[in-house]
Amino acid sequence: MVGNNRQLFRSLAMVSSMGISVVLAIAIGVWFGLTLDRWLDTKPWFFYIFLFIGIAAGFKNVYVIAGREIRKSDDNDQ
Repeated sequence: MVGNNRQLFRSLAMVSSMGISVVLAIAIGVWFGLTLDRWLDTKPWFFYIFLFIGIAAGFKNVYVIAGREIRKSDDNDQ
């Protein structure tokens, strides 16, 4: 029973870290884009550029976290 709870909390932590990393990557990209747009008066170009960069970085983070967890579970199975 304790092992099941530990696995449940580990999975919950992994999913939470994926969500937080996606949201933070997008938020940082949007903030940076809006700041550059205000500074250079180029609305909305940098906003869209850094929005897409933030989305790509968020999905890359999910890919890295999932790959790390898959490798870790494969090592535990052997």
